[in-house]
Amino acid sequence: MTLVLMDNLTIEQRRKIMSNIRSKNTLLELLFFSLLDKEHIGYIKYPILYGKPDCQIGEKILIFVDSDFWHGWRFNTWKDRMPRIYWVQKIEGNIKRDKSKFRKLRKFGYTVIRIWEHQLKKHPLKVATVIHRAVHNADL
Repeated sequence: MTLVLMDNLTIEQRRKIMSNIRSKNTLLELLFFSLLDKEHIGYIKYPILYGKPDCQIGEKILIFVDSDFWHGWRFNTWKDRMPRIYWVQKIEGNIKRDKSKFRKLRKFGYTVIRIWEHQLKKHPLKVATVIHRAVHNADL
């Protein structure tokens, strides 16, 4: 069996770096929850549901707050600059999994809202407007 490293770090260095990456309460998510609080939108943080949404509003609105890198915002425009095949496969897998889970959740009757990192950072009021509209349309 041949061991293929994903980059130029040792296995121990990569393990240490990756162990520091949070899956909940990231700075991006905290920024998003702060926006919801400021807009007086009630929500449930990290509901225990298929697909692991970041929050739920009412019965049927699920919100995912996704980083541009890890979830592949416009990945085809920058994937050729990735340093290793591992990372291309990793992000392509994330994109495929996201599409599948969003499709399934919509099939179950949920409204799925995806907030991208760049949207939240550059246009938080537009993000708030999208959420207010979804809440209004859901008649919560």
